[in-house]
Amino acid sequence: MERTDFSAKCKIKKGDEIMDHVENLREWMKNEGYDGIVLSRRDNFTWVSGGAKNAVCTNTEVGIGHYVIDAERIRLLADSSDAPRMGKEQNPLEGETILVPWYTSMDEYVSKMAEGKIFVSDTGIAGTKNVQEELVRLRMQLCPEEVLRYREIGQTCVKIVEGVCRDARPGQTEEEVASELKCRCLKEGVSPDCVLVGSDERILNYRHPVPTDKKIENSLMVVLGGEKYGLNISMTRIVYFGPVPEEIKERYEKTAYIFACMQCMMKEGMPYQEYFAKVQKLYEEAGYDGEWKLHHQGGPTGYACREFVVTPETGGEIHEGEAFAWNPAIQGTKCEETTYLTAEGIETFTRTKNWPCREVETPYGDYEVAGILEK
Repeated sequence: MERTDFSAKCKIKKGDEIMDHVENLREWMKNEGYDGIVLSRRDNFTWVSGGAKNAVCTNTEVGIGHYVIDAERIRLLADSSDAPRMGKEQNPLEGETILVPWYTSMDEYVSKMAEGKIFVSDTGIAGTKNVQEELVRLRMQLCPEEVLRYREIGQTCVKIVEGVCRDARPGQTEEEVASELKCRCLKEGVSPDCVLVGSDERILNYRHPVPTDKKIENSLMVVLGGEKYGLNISMTRIVYFGPVPEEIKERYEKTAYIFACMQCMMKEGMPYQEYFAKVQKLYEEAGYDGEWKLHHQGGPTGYACREFVVTPETGGEIHEGEAFAWNPAIQGTKCEETTYLTAEGIETFTRTKNWPCREVETPYGDYEVAGILEK
């Protein structure tokens, strides 16, 4: 597995200044009147450190290492089992490593450390204010190094998914295809956090076809939510072993059009409520009014599979410099990629030349959409 390089700190452009994540966080704390912050969640620990990991068990949101950052110091708290390792191997911020005995309360330690000061956190530890929502907004603006990593991860993941789809055969079970996908991900240092493999009627009946021992007959859908360096990729591909039925072709054409519009109509400062209202209208115009209610439509991505799922009531605005994973679906069909909004338009991280694609024209611009592979 490739070793993460922490030598270059990630920079974020803000006004006339260039700040790394810690400096950006410190300025935010100063503006909000906070004296310090405790970062315990796996996603935030990886974000602020540029790729370090604070987890032993990977199925938990909160890790075993805690970065405590104030205006002057950075401390890394961990218990007896992990402090030596964390301090040496997962501490690119070079924080002072503090060993907290495993049989004592981390909450009590943090409470004493923050006594008389205004500390916040991403978990509410020791009764501190939970500012996770604000942290998500801070980390959504990607720096150049993160974009480079995203390009690498996107190409790795798309080659894995498309390769598995090309190698799949009728008679295999969904679980066999899923196992192959997971193995290829792990070989490339990608964590396969979400693997969906569905076939035939299960694609029509279920929006999230968790793989089963069902044997594949005529069609296959493969979905990957993969993570590396803390950054998340989401994508979907569909395969038919023979001609695609006409009703599926028609639905996919409409899904592809909705997807292309969703990519091209994004612009700096567009309110999410305005954006989602347009999405609802697209479904209505396609003859599938209300179909959007059967599966979420995605949202911005980054250090979470979705930093948040956009709904008709979501506040806030779309901004350039952020990544997105939209996924419109009409029964039996879905389009999903991981993309990046720039001043020049949309960059798709999950695109190769080895999959059938077609340019879809929309009132907002043209976008190349992955098609259904016929084998």
